[in-house]
Amino acid sequence: MPDPQLAKPHSPTTDVSRLPPLDPEHRTEEQRRLLAVVQGGQVPHLFSTLVQHPALFRAWLPLCVQLLRDSAFPPREREFLIIRASWRCGCAYELENHRSIGARAGLTDDDFAALTGETSPTWTQREQLLVAAADELHAGHTITDATWHELSALLSTEQLIELPMLVGHYIMLADTLRALRVPLDAALPDLRPGQ
Repeated sequence: MPDPQLAKPHSPTTDVSRLPPLDPEHRTEEQRRLLAVVQGGQVPHLFSTLVQHPALFRAWLPLCVQLLRDSAFPPREREFLIIRASWRCGCAYELENHRSIGARAGLTDDDFAALTGETSPTWTQREQLLVAAADELHAGHTITDATWHELSALLSTEQLIELPMLVGHYIMLADTLRALRVPLDAALPDLRPGQ
């Protein structure tokens, strides 16, 4: 397995946002409609920043919902992949938000600590392989033949297709959040669109 390189952690609480989240009073009618799908009045900074490009937001949101709410993976495994990819990318925003989503999906504090460090000896073989695949996708933008061979014996066809798309989506999202320096949210319930 390639030796994954970590991105330098980004702390959006100390950096000045390059494109501040759009306040409710500055949103167009179209932006308000798009954001209503997300979470009504309490809109996380992720969405109130990205909605400033309405056409792209409209195209991106269904993929986000599919991967987060309608994933081919059970919630615990989905969160393993998201948290590991977010940590590899040094994305404090996604780590902060997926800590609570992961807890609801059954991740323990020990799981979270291991996902943001070394793997845990208590994880199943399948969980260890998912983490290895996320590491390989981050480091080399592919999954090695050895890891693929083991995964293909454990995952469905849909999961094999979704795995690189899920990890790739969160790498893309982490890069966007870090580049725009999107600030952390203040005590929002979570980031599940369509709730």
